[in-house]
Amino acid sequence: MDLLLKNKVALVTGAAQGLGQSIAFSLHQEGAIVVRADLNFEKATMVASAKVERLFDYKIDVSKQAQVFQLVNAAMSCFGRIDILVNNAGICPRTEFGKITEQEWDQVLAVNLKSVFMLSQTVLEQMKQKHYGKIVSIASAAGKIGGAQVGAHYSASKAGVICLTKSIALNAAPFGINVNAVCPGVINTEMTASIPQEKIDKYNDMIPLGRIGVPGDVANAVLFLVSDVTNYITGEIIDVNGGFIMD
Repeated sequence: MDLLLKNKVALVTGAAQGLGQSIAFSLHQEGAIVVRADLNFEKATMVASAKVERLFDYKIDVSKQAQVFQLVNAAMSCFGRIDILVNNAGICPRTEFGKITEQEWDQVLAVNLKSVFMLSQTVLEQMKQKHYGKIVSIASAAGKIGGAQVGAHYSASKAGVICLTKSIALNAAPFGINVNAVCPGVINTEMTASIPQEKIDKYNDMIPLGRIGVPGDVANAVLFLVSDVTNYITGEIIDVNGGFIMD
């Protein structure tokens, strides 16, 4: 099936590794022009990668509003529009509840939740002008049920992403803009690399499909939601967890 993504301009945050990297390359393979934004890139520039055409890297701290404005303005200056926004940037400290400091709480909420608000608000302004756009935010199963293996601040931030997605969807719908979220379960990325193998084995036993996920599982869900085959889907939270949560 042709997802009709050729020459669409996509902005993906947290794209230097893990889910974001997989999502960005999947969009690129479908023909999109992809701006990969991440704090781990070397510099803030819209210069094409030497290895892959139509793929651009931009250094940004998504928790800083001034940098969000700079990124969106740079993309608009280069391409004239942003058709797709994927809010993927996130951090996941595994600090015990009683040891979470105010500073750490604020940092997690700023990166995981406030950035979704700021980027969506900024990008929506130009999407509304052309009555077209796709926004997908990466939440988490922990945002629905809490998380024994993640911090309470991470779970709270992802619960916020779920509700924020629905609020943005209501605001954007009159302009023909689709806003949805993906809720991954346990996915084999750098974020889960510290989980002991015996716990991974337990997860495999608990998941109806018998395995933890891979980044491509999440990327495929994102591709579906940003494609034009989903023009009548908005405000939805899609679980990608092998059946671990069914709601």
